[in-house]
Amino acid sequence: MNRNQDDKMKKSQVRFTRFMGIAFVAVALQACALAAVGTNEAPDIYVLTAPSIDFGQNRPQVSTQIVVDAPEAPAALNSNRIVFQPSANEIRYFSGARWADRVPDMVQVLLVDAMDQGGRFQAVGPRSAGIRSDYLLQVSISRFGVESEGAEMDDVRVQINSKLVRRFSDTVIASRRFESVKESESSRTIDVVGAFDDANSEVLSAIALWAYDEIVSAERVDPAS
Repeated sequence: MNRNQDDKMKKSQVRFTRFMGIAFVAVALQACALAAVGTNEAPDIYVLTAPSIDFGQNRPQVSTQIVVDAPEAPAALNSNRIVFQPSANEIRYFSGARWADRVPDMVQVLLVDAMDQGGRFQAVGPRSAGIRSDYLLQVSISRFGVESEGAEMDDVRVQINSKLVRRFSDTVIASRRFESVKESESSRTIDVVGAFDDANSEVLSAIALWAYDEIVSAERVDPAS
């Protein structure tokens, strides 16, 4: 074997060794990535329940059809993350826990379901359903999280602003802010979610009763509009 052939063979061996080294590193990294995927635990998923609204005997069924618009929410609430606010200027999220849906979508579904199950309106639905409605209920979620500033136990605060609009004239007939604060029994996530359920149910029930009363009052004053 001459010198040129010997040099070529050595270069080929070096290239092969480098290739095998790179391939080994790539396989090792892929194995680590797959191992990480396999060991990461899926977050616990939580849902809230629609309240059973007591309209009472003094609120009979009306022929009104009402649509609930898609709720507005700030970016921090416009997700399925559970908000924890240790101070007025800081927002964190629960690790390993999520809502089953985005907060605005969840609130809309629960509000529609609660008002519909109450049986006092002729029809209730989300705006996307295309119902020919008499009134539009617009809501914006300003607070929907756990607050612990200066408190020994975590408080859950739900605050929703509501606006009732007459569809054919686009007239705002009423607006109001609703809020509920509930104390969690402990810092365990399941207890915090229970406080969320109580606070959210209280707010949605109040919105439904308020909407009914405002619609009945508006129809008495100006039924033709």
